[in-house]
Amino acid sequence: MRRIENRRLLQRVELLLRRREVGPLLGLAILIAVFGTMSDYLFSRQQVNGITSLTASIGIVAIGVTLLMIAGEFDLSVGAVFAISAVVFGKLLGDYGIDPWLGLIIVLALAGSIGLMNGIVTTWFGIPSFITTLATFLVVGGVNLVITGGNTILFFGHSKVVSVLGGTIPGTTIQNRFLWFVGLTLLLWFVLERTPYGNWTAAAGGRAGVARAMGVLTSRVKTINFVVCSMFAGLAGMMQFASYGAASANDGQDYNLLVIVAAVIGGTSLFGVTGTIIGTFIGALILGLLQAGLILVGVPGSWYTPLIGVILVLAVIVNVRLSNLNLQMAFARLSIGGSWPGQEPGVPPSPTGRTHGD
Repeated sequence: MRRIENRRLLQRVELLLRRREVGPLLGLAILIAVFGTMSDYLFSRQQVNGITSLTASIGIVAIGVTLLMIAGEFDLSVGAVFAISAVVFGKLLGDYGIDPWLGLIIVLALAGSIGLMNGIVTTWFGIPSFITTLATFLVVGGVNLVITGGNTILFFGHSKVVSVLGGTIPGTTIQNRFLWFVGLTLLLWFVLERTPYGNWTAAAGGRAGVARAMGVLTSRVKTINFVVCSMFAGLAGMMQFASYGAASANDGQDYNLLVIVAAVIGGTSLFGVTGTIIGTFIGALILGLLQAGLILVGVPGSWYTPLIGVILVLAVIVNVRLSNLNLQMAFARLSIGGSWPGQEPGVPPSPTGRTHGD
């Protein structure tokens, strides 16, 4: 009887630890408690607007990067894509008077083509994505400076597209892009957790030979994820332009690394295969809340970046420790005659965390 109870307890603990969202969710709760105690204005309308706006900008890019990281690749050009998308969108609407819907399609196609180029160079020529996207970052950043001439692009017009992308939710100070962030997060979560493409993405992030032997077209999957990643960055850039009516070549200059930080804080592995879209959503919230909270409690803004670095290291340590602990507990459970949680006896879970047969 005691053996059965121990096995059930071990199973419950293992199920909890396997949820990579638990750690960042606890971290978010701690930040809310700390900043909420130190300031009475954390949940004021102005602060909520600031937190959700920053969270959406970083988060929309970050969930696209998470999809790519699970496939075992990086994209260091998303900040430049974010900026050039905002600039081109502003030029099309302000200088050339193009229909906003057409402008939206053109910019998404531009961002997608940049991602396609990254994917082709990385997968077809075997160049590490770190080098490929770093080169893209430099090229796109230079082109952006040429387009803007170092000036800020302004737009004072109104349109349905601009309202949908950058307006606010009626009766609140929360901008529409936060709703877009929530919706896109749920969409990618469904793709990763409830469709075969999620397993293909995880397989592509593992050993390429094994994935190909399973029938997974790793090059195609990675290229598609590069395209999605860049399009999300482009969409986020247009949303920021629609919200503020201004764009410059310096927009999103820190996003190349901040989005990776959001993904890692949320539980996504730097080595591919394992990741969580919901965790990245929480990670983006942590970054937005941290920046607003530091300002509220009077800490100089120059401390934001060092704290992000500390949090990143701690997140990696926690992720590695939890992964090792999960393996130890799984083998311990098997040694007492149990099976993997949510699986048939003797059948291990899939890399994405989905149960076989879902």
